[in-house]
Amino acid sequence: MTEIRVQIPVDVRDVPSMDLPQRPHSLKGLRVGLLDNGKEFTDVVYEGLAEVLKRDYGVAEVKVWPKVFPAKAAPFIADMVSASDVAISGIGH
Repeated sequence: MTEIRVQIPVDVRDVPSMDLPQRPHSLKGLRVGLLDNGKEFTDVVYEGLAEVLKRDYGVAEVKVWPKVFPAKAAPFIADMVSASDVAISGIGH
């Protein structure tokens, strides 16, 4: 019989749990940051999403934060956090 080895990629660091932040009851007047992971067509999806967020939900500002490459970390996360009340991370394709 052939042996099958399964690798489970588990991070072994001890990371303390934390509470999730409260979700806003409304998006009206808030600043929304959209994290663009760099995949194809994310910009098209986010363009439509930004329009709907402003028109239908009263969002004050939508800013897209584009990553250079999907698998790379976003070096601007701290700036995005300080400039956004709500963040959405999505993917294209």
